Formats: sequence, structure tokens, C-alpha cells
Amino acid sequence: MAARIPLVLLACGSFNPITHQHMRLFELARDHLHQTGRFHVIGGILSPVSDGYGKQGLVLAKHRVAMARLALQSSDWVSVDEWESQQPDWTETVVTMRYHYDRILKRYREGTGKDSGPTANPQPPTSKPHLHS
Repeated sequence: MAARIPLVLLACGSFNPITHQHMRLFELARDHLHQTGRFHVIGGILSPVSDGYGKQGLVLAKHRVAMARLALQSSDWVSVDEWESQQPDWTETVVTMRYHYDRILKRYREGTGKDSGPTANPQPPTSKPHLHS
């Protein structure tokens, strides 16, 4: 049997506020992908949009990031990344995906497998990690 493909799950959105179901989606996606036997989810990233998104009633990004961090503080595999929330304008999801893909791929190529982020993995996977949103 071939090695399972390592994946990092990415969820972009306003998270205004984050809900239990937002967090549950990560669990459901991971369980499903693992059940296929083809994938190994090595991390999850929650990426709140910036204040430039322009949604009426949008709470400031710093507060949404803080709420998300509190909600996910007990997770050992999903974390909050504030890069997208710090952009001056709304960022297309594909741009956010490329940012995270490049960051994860750089860490993979360095072969350290160690980071304070959600994709810490003491043994680098046998194939290049994929990012799915």
C-alpha cells in the first residue's frame, strides 16, 4: 500500500464569531479523509479574514483572532493563523492558500518538521504535503 498523502486543512472566513460547528468541520473532514486510507491530516489552520472584508457588523480582526484562539486552545492539531487578518484589504482565498502552501512547503523542504504551528511533525512525510480548503 502506498504512503498516505499528508494534508493540512485550511478554513478561511469571517468567524464572526467562531462557532462550535466551525471547529467540528475540521474534525469531520479529518475523520473522512483518514477513512479513505489515502490521506493523513497533519494539521489544520483557521484563517480569519481582515477588517478590509467589509462585511456589515464584522468585529475587529484582533478580537475574532483572539476568540478563535480561545476556542481552539485545547486543540493539538488546529491553530489560528492571523496572516490573512492582518492584510489591509480582503484577500482572495487562493492567495491565502498559496501563502500557507509556500510556508508549509518551505518547512517541509528544510526537513525540520518542527514549528510552533499546526503542522509540527517530527518525521517528514514521504510525499509533499497538500493544502485543502
